[in-house]
Amino acid sequence: MLEHIEIQNFRCFEDTKILGFKRVNLIGGKNNAGKTAFLEALLLHNFPRPKSIIELKKIRRESSEISKSRPERTWDNFFLDQSHQGQIKISGGDSENLKTIELSISDTINSEDQQDIKKLIDFISQNESVTSLNIKVIQNQEKISESSVISSSNGIISVNGSDSIDIPIIPSGLRMSNQELAEAYDKARLDEKDGEVLKLLQILDSSIQEVDSFLIGEPTLYLRSINKRRLPISLYGDAIIRATTMILKLINNNHKILLIDEIENGIHYTNQREFWRTLFRLSQALDTQIFATTHSLEMIQAFGDVGLETDEEMSAYFELARHPKTNNIIGIKRDVETLKYALEHGKGVRGE
Repeated sequence: MLEHIEIQNFRCFEDTKILGFKRVNLIGGKNNAGKTAFLEALLLHNFPRPKSIIELKKIRRESSEISKSRPERTWDNFFLDQSHQGQIKISGGDSENLKTIELSISDTINSEDQQDIKKLIDFISQNESVTSLNIKVIQNQEKISESSVISSSNGIISVNGSDSIDIPIIPSGLRMSNQELAEAYDKARLDEKDGEVLKLLQILDSSIQEVDSFLIGEPTLYLRSINKRRLPISLYGDAIIRATTMILKLINNNHKILLIDEIENGIHYTNQREFWRTLFRLSQALDTQIFATTHSLEMIQAFGDVGLETDEEMSAYFELARHPKTNNIIGIKRDVETLKYALEHGKGVRGE
């Protein structure tokens, strides 16, 4: 389980070290305090692969056409102040293991696969300008892998590491398609975990009695409420879809980590405590570490209440803010008891 991380030269992080992560971690702070960028850094640390880079560009909705017209600018938004002069370093681990990810722009393309090299030669020969983002992974001071993502006027290609893993991050503004939800539900049902989906949905809407998937045109998840006919989940609104996405990502997760941006979206304040109880229970049962961000004071209060009900060593709250002297981002840790004290005495916990 990740206990600490240091982020250098990545997006808004010049040099930030945060210590004391627990199994369930909530991150707050002002707008543009670095909450989403922090989740991105965690993703790259846990999945230092070309697919993670490509997925982050999609999540950010960065235009592929701009990358094609200016390949040399494709990776700008990963670097502090959009400067390629420095190297991105993301280091983290526990008391026994330290993993460091290094990202850099280079003329060197890293691959040990002969098929990759042939594909790469063909690709470069068709493009006048290419820019490589290299990814190096170091475990306990020993290099264990290198890979590259290359941008050109014809698009982006990954070298050595282009796999099809399911990236365990839930962005604030994107949602799974009907087909993705149905396929994820079927996977949960195959593993006898589909009951957790209904339990969570009933926290948000107690009238929901049944969840099922059907292949009619395209795979779609259907819900049925009391004395009602089945309806596709898309007719139940964004809150239900987002909650279903979260629970399916959690119960189908083989990566032992889940990242959720703006976890409060769509969750009514009256349901937030039960919602956290479910996440706390499943994170323990499934041995999965959760990192979530929020703007909501009510969501922070619910998190603190549930944290006090359970093992207090299971969760922690982190406030991202700018240091008044250096202007660097810092992470202020509060255990749940300290968090509740701050909330009850009107002390700022969101960068106020």
